[in-house]
Amino acid sequence: MFVDKFPVTVRPRHNADLDCLDLTALIRQEPLGLETMTGAHPGTQPVLRLYLAGPMRVTDGQGKKLVIRGRKAQAILALTALAPQMQRSRVWLRDKLWSQSDESRSSTSLRQSLFELRRDLGPRAQDALDIDTDRVGLSAEHVWVDVTEMQRDAALFARMGLSEETELLEGFDISDPEFEEWLQTARFDWADMAGSLAAMRPARLLMHGTGQGLSAAQLRLALMRGVVQGGDELTHHLSDFLTERIIDNIRELMPLQVIDLRSRTAPIEDLAESAEAELFCRMRVLTVGRNVTLTFFVYRSSRLAIEWSQSIQCTLDDLHQAESLLLMGFIAQNTDRLARTLLSHIPEEQEDTMPLRAGYAAMNLLFRLEDTALDKAMALIEKTEDAGAKTGATHSLTAGLRAYAASFAVGENLGTLNAEDSQRLHQLISAKLDDNPFNAITLSCLGHVIGYVFQEHDLAGKVLQRAVALNPSQAFAWDHLALHKLYTGDYDTALRHARRATQLGAFSPISYSYDTTLAMAASLAGDYSRAIIAGRRALQKQPRYKAALRYLMVAHSAAGQRAAAEDTRDRLLRLDPDFIDPQVQQRRFGLRETAETHALLRNLRNLME
Repeated sequence: MFVDKFPVTVRPRHNADLDCLDLTALIRQEPLGLETMTGAHPGTQPVLRLYLAGPMRVTDGQGKKLVIRGRKAQAILALTALAPQMQRSRVWLRDKLWSQSDESRSSTSLRQSLFELRRDLGPRAQDALDIDTDRVGLSAEHVWVDVTEMQRDAALFARMGLSEETELLEGFDISDPEFEEWLQTARFDWADMAGSLAAMRPARLLMHGTGQGLSAAQLRLALMRGVVQGGDELTHHLSDFLTERIIDNIRELMPLQVIDLRSRTAPIEDLAESAEAELFCRMRVLTVGRNVTLTFFVYRSSRLAIEWSQSIQCTLDDLHQAESLLLMGFIAQNTDRLARTLLSHIPEEQEDTMPLRAGYAAMNLLFRLEDTALDKAMALIEKTEDAGAKTGATHSLTAGLRAYAASFAVGENLGTLNAEDSQRLHQLISAKLDDNPFNAITLSCLGHVIGYVFQEHDLAGKVLQRAVALNPSQAFAWDHLALHKLYTGDYDTALRHARRATQLGAFSPISYSYDTTLAMAASLAGDYSRAIIAGRRALQKQPRYKAALRYLMVAHSAAGQRAAAEDTRDRLLRLDPDFIDPQVQQRRFGLRETAETHALLRNLRNLME
């Protein structure tokens, strides 16, 4: 049987010893590279072709050059071609091309330039242009744009004879500061895209080792040189800092061979091995004035295309807090997404690939609400350890998860560890701590067992503090430090740590568990509004999570929301009928006799009587 969230032992409270910052900005996904674009539909003959890489060139569908005489008319074509859905509002175009004119004059100027554009395109204008009273657009069905097509067919970059030095809209000049600022940003994006297309070659993600007695499969990932545009010395350092943190986080989850191509003097062996990497990563730091955009790109070499990217926007002042939740959240978000990308390419049925996915898969299995989940996780760990014994290659997370899984045996459903199992577990933890593992997840697993199973809370606290110091962006570590603070009765500190875990782990497959810890901490700290929000969020992701139901029920009761509390109670009793017994209730919450007067228990009794 699977065990719910670890019950809380209520102990006397003590002062908080570690502070936590609020999230200073939301992590959000940005469009890839240049603004998201569309082009002529496959199978449709375009009536207009726009070449924007290099000097701007306009041709008809057969390649005959067309002359667009007005510079502003040319600019309208370029601005619209690089727009989302190839459409711009008239107001936006006026602001970019006539920013120093009033509305009346700029409107007149725009109408004149559109007239010139229609005139020079001739009969093609009817199919190519899509214009109404509010917007100016190009027909995605009839207009072909080179930059758009290179995102779909990367080989076009080489066929057109382009290189990293090719400039977007080379020599193009409009005497308007707003247009120049737009053009600078567009050129930065194009330079990043061009560099990526020039550097990548078709390859494979999963390779089988050869030549050195290495028979197990390997995951290979190549790091490209970061792109830093503008900014100061700090922003130049930030590109490598963020990239290395993301890769370190991935290595905590799975074995990974990283080919570092960031140095201009990289060994020839690294360059040769990069041909065997399917995924390439790059960080971009773009600074315009005081504003900074951080973007992490993942490229797929077999398609010569961007696989995905994630961005955040902040100010230069934000970057001076290197350990802030803004940056740590950015690292955690990209770690979770990159891990899923890597795992999606590892065959589950192949025995030699099992060690690659075992840590991540076993950890997620332990948090599934299935009767067989724990057995499946242990079987996967054992097979991985057997495979590691044959190859001599093991991952530190495997042993950490073996110890962690044992903690479920002391939960509400599985009874207790016998003396022999307890001794073996203690020996395993001691051996792994002596190995000094530099893996925050492994340390969190060990620290949790030390405190939860063996009740050695002082040592557990030191191990868990070491885990968060080793990797401040690891949500799993903060979550278990929060649990430790709950077990020792320091609810306010637990609440701060739990908030950090939910913010960092928002994109994790086990984020509902972090939400539940927050609901627990908030309930015990008396912050019932926050507990209700966190409990509801956990149950939206995992409706059968009994621990979340228990604390949401109590929080509703404490907040005077009787109807909601009773509804939650009824949902819980359908999943856990034994909870009607007062002794079971105490075991489920981990409450001791000395805590019978605790507010949580009082609210529980009011609801259950």
